[in-house]
Order: sequence, then structure tokens, then C-alpha cells
Amino acid sequence: MVVVAMVALLAFGAFVIDYGVMWTGRSQVQTSADAGALAGSISLAFDSPTDFAGAKVKAQAVARANFVWGQAPDVQLTDITFPPCPPGSPGLPDTCVKVDAFRNQARGNPLPIHFGNLVGITAQGVRSTATAQIVTGNTTDCLKPWAIIDRWTEFGEPFSPISTYDKYSDGRGGAPPQEDDVYVPPSSSGPGTGFVLPADQGRRFAVKTEGVDVSSGWFREIRLPRADGHWSGGSVYRENIETCGGLPYAIAQPGTICPADIGVDDAAYWATQGCFSVQTGATVGPTRQGIEFLTAQDPGATYGSSGIVGSTFSPPTSSPRVVAIGVMDVDDYLARNPTGSNGTVRLVNIYGYFIEGMGDVDPVTGAMTLNPAGKAVIGRLIRMPTTGSGSSPLPVDASFLVKIILVR
Repeated sequence: MVVVAMVALLAFGAFVIDYGVMWTGRSQVQTSADAGALAGSISLAFDSPTDFAGAKVKAQAVARANFVWGQAPDVQLTDITFPPCPPGSPGLPDTCVKVDAFRNQARGNPLPIHFGNLVGITAQGVRSTATAQIVTGNTTDCLKPWAIIDRWTEFGEPFSPISTYDKYSDGRGGAPPQEDDVYVPPSSSGPGTGFVLPADQGRRFAVKTEGVDVSSGWFREIRLPRADGHWSGGSVYRENIETCGGLPYAIAQPGTICPADIGVDDAAYWATQGCFSVQTGATVGPTRQGIEFLTAQDPGATYGSSGIVGSTFSPPTSSPRVVAIGVMDVDDYLARNPTGSNGTVRLVNIYGYFIEGMGDVDPVTGAMTLNPAGKAVIGRLIRMPTTGSGSSPLPVDASFLVKIILVR
């Protein structure tokens, strides 16, 4: 009876222990493949969309860092590929990274066997696959209170940081005469005349807090509805720079027509439609205070040739100095408000923006220099993670908000 019982107990031991090892390993190797695929997609989204070799190296390192039953899984560079995305994937095609991870006898690193040898099982292993995708986003819950002008085609000369948009100039008060400047907003058919990726990733851009010319970096202060109910005033403007409003702020979908006026009661709805009320007034002081507050949260961060370096945040795109700024349809705005005051704006894009600090823009050369007493916000256009779930109506080369998701 004892011998018969021992055989049964050994069989149960093999089932519970060895089978448990296999299922634990199966869960762990899936984590390894998931992490590798996400890391490869993050590399393409935020480091370089064309550096596939670099994405492979990062995906391999992260996948191997997730151990399977105490050992690194076998993940070769050839196990990391960039296949067509699975049917029904929500993002753009050809933006997927696939990783296969192994801990099995075929790769020379099988899982341990404790009791299976008693019934002729000499080896067991696991393998897994995961596919991650880059999805463009259209929503953020942390928009800053600036609606800036996008790049346009400057009449008769190249666009520069000191170019002025003179399509609606009246030629009075020292202003230049009207010119055939052309602005085409981004749409599903193309990026228009605006900034694009990867060419403009890291481009230095100044948000000017003073000046009446409708020029590059000219912005309108927008009222942001907030989850805490705050709405307008200088202190709320500064609050919107320093903190997140906590409500969804979106890019306008094609065909959206913003109302002439947006009140506090319907501001939250129109924010989800990409429409915002404009408020004018002195902004230099509150802007400087807000920028100083943000830079103090991550004082060592700078922008180098490889992106953001020296940040205490991981990933660096989670730094408080990485913010979202809205891009207005300047033609739509000035056609309805030729004086450039009050009214409403329609956002056609949202840029990621790394804040370097306050600074100045040379009125002759357009050169930008950091200066704590300056009257412009100096920063870099970058991709950043979206906090929303909506899909962008824009093409991938015009979408600065992205999300990384697992699709298989």
C-alpha cells in the first residue's frame, strides 16, 4: 500500500511541481516578450522612427532583463521583427514591433524537471510572442494655455523664427502690407505646411509672450476648463502652466466649426471638440513664474543630440518640463477675428514641447538664447505620450502625441 501510494504521490508531484514550473515560466516568458515589444516601439516612437537597429537592441535588452525561472530568456536580434500589424489593429499600419522570447530545449535553456523523469519527461520549455504598436493620439489631459501658430509658407522667402503672417495685415501702424502667405492645416490627407516628424523632432521653437505681430511663436492665451472648476484670471493662467487641468483636451476633428463664443458652462464639451475661448492680456509675469516652477522640478534636464538628457524622470518624456501645447488654425482664427483678439480658436494639432526655459529671440536674425529675464519661452518640439484614448485624424508624420499598446 505504501509503494502504491508513493507512485501516486510522485505522479501528483510531477503534475503539481513540474507543470507549475512550466506555467510559471509561460507567464514570465510572456512578460519578457511583452516588455521587449513595448521597448522597441517606445524607441521608434520617441528616439528615432527610422533607427530599427537601435530599436532591436533596446527591445532585446529589456526582454532579456525579464528573467524566466531565474534566467534570462533567449532573445536574438533575429527574433525581433517589424511585421505588418495584425488585422483590426487600431493604429497606423507598419508601426508594429514583434518580439519572440524562448526558454526551451531548442534554444539550449530548458526549464528544470524535478519529477517528470520518472514518467519519461526529460525536458520542458516555453516560448512566447508579443506585438506592440505605435498609435497616434488626439487628446491630452495636461494641455498648456497656449494656442500657437503652426509653420506656414512665407511669401517670397523662407520661413524663419522672425517671419510674420501678413495675409491679414492692414498695412497700418508700421505693419507690412498684405502678402500671399499660405497656411494649410494638417489633415488626414497630409501634414499641410506645419512641422513634421522626424524632420522637426528637437526643433527649437519660441513661444513669444510679448509682441503684437502675428509671427512665428505668436500665441493666444486659451481658457482651459479644469476639473477643479477654475476658469479665468491671471492666477488660473499660471495654474494651467504649473499643473494639469485634468479634463480631456482634443484636436478638432475634420469639419468641426467652433462657436463664436464659449462660456464656462459649455467649455468642457467644446474642449473635447478642439475649440477654446481666447483671453488676451499681459502674460509675461505669470508665464515666467510658471516656467520657473516647472524647470525647478527637473533642473538637470537638457536637450542634446540624442534627446532629453540629465532628467531625474524615467522615461524623460514623463518630466514636468515635457508639456503639450495646442496649435491653432490661424487662417480660421484671423478670418473671424482680424484684430487677433478674443473670440475662439480651433486646434488642429497638439505638439509635445520640452521647456528649456525663458529666453529671447533676436529680432533681426531670429537666434534664440536662454535668459531668465527673457520674454519668450524657449523649448524643443518633440513627440510625447498621449494621455487620451482617442485616435488622431492626422497622418503619422504630423502626429506628435503617441501611445504604445500591445496588439498581440
